[in-house]
Amino acid sequence: MFAWPVSSKPVNKRHRTIHIGLLLGLLGGLLQASAAASESAVGWLQKVAEAARTLTYEGVFVYQHQGALEAMRIYHRADDSGVHERLFSLTGTAREIVRDNQKVMCILPDSRSVLVDRRSANNPISQLVPRNVDLLAASYKLEVVGEGRVADRPVIKIGIDPKDHYRFGYRLWIDRQSGLLLQADVFDGNGTAIEQLMFTELRVPTSIPDDMLKPQMPTDGYTWYREQPLPAPTGAASKWKLGDLPPGFELVAHELRRVPGRDGVVEHLLFSDGLANVSVYIEKGELGQAFRGHSAMGAVRAYGRLLDDHTQITVVGEVPAVTVERIGEGIAAAD
Repeated sequence: MFAWPVSSKPVNKRHRTIHIGLLLGLLGGLLQASAAASESAVGWLQKVAEAARTLTYEGVFVYQHQGALEAMRIYHRADDSGVHERLFSLTGTAREIVRDNQKVMCILPDSRSVLVDRRSANNPISQLVPRNVDLLAASYKLEVVGEGRVADRPVIKIGIDPKDHYRFGYRLWIDRQSGLLLQADVFDGNGTAIEQLMFTELRVPTSIPDDMLKPQMPTDGYTWYREQPLPAPTGAASKWKLGDLPPGFELVAHELRRVPGRDGVVEHLLFSDGLANVSVYIEKGELGQAFRGHSAMGAVRAYGRLLDDHTQITVVGEVPAVTVERIGEGIAAAD
């Protein structure tokens, strides 16, 4: 804490004016530096969001989540036709994920199955890219906290620290040249890293051949599961009332889906604070088989409750347990 020096001698008014002027100048400079750092952090986050949408790249990254460490290769092409992407595991359980503008396909050799979904699913990299940079300042403190190198490329390190206990903290390392996210750490309220991602090699070519974006794993004899999208509900409150959401979160998507092998329709609501996303799934439930209470794996927190003894509500997201519980408890049937 700053303290004025104590003296028994009278203070010269001219000297006091100079001291006050110096102090005000110092405070003004600190405020300006803080504002500049904040603006710089926002600018870098806008750049990383733009790069995720528009740049073509390929590389290898390691991903630590849910108590496991794995390596994956990614081919990502963005052009006039949209975004096309292929990921496949290099370690652990074999799997391949292929995504284009219409669908995402997951090939799982261990279970000899293929999952096809029309939703635009995120990869581990893009799910850490801000959805809406303009919303972040309300819920997070943003600042440039350093520089470094990742995958032999110069990077800027951005700190994203929560202003409350409803979200996790982040450190993002952004490629100076391309704006791509090259490393990310997710921290809980105790400052413990609960999820980490880092590129070990990266190329930014002008294009990627079509053959590199097509599935490579054989699927003969596999069981195919295709989710069936249904017409979207007309308004978020058409069937359900939403309670008092955690500060900064808002509803950004609402859809109905028919999932193979499950009876009835699953309703999906997606909430976001601009970076952290929380999904709510509402479906028919049974008293004896209901998921109730909390569950955690890595950075993912889940909360379940049974509404009116026949409706299962499941809330899932990379947010603290208090967040998924508050959202889940706030959902009620419309009058």
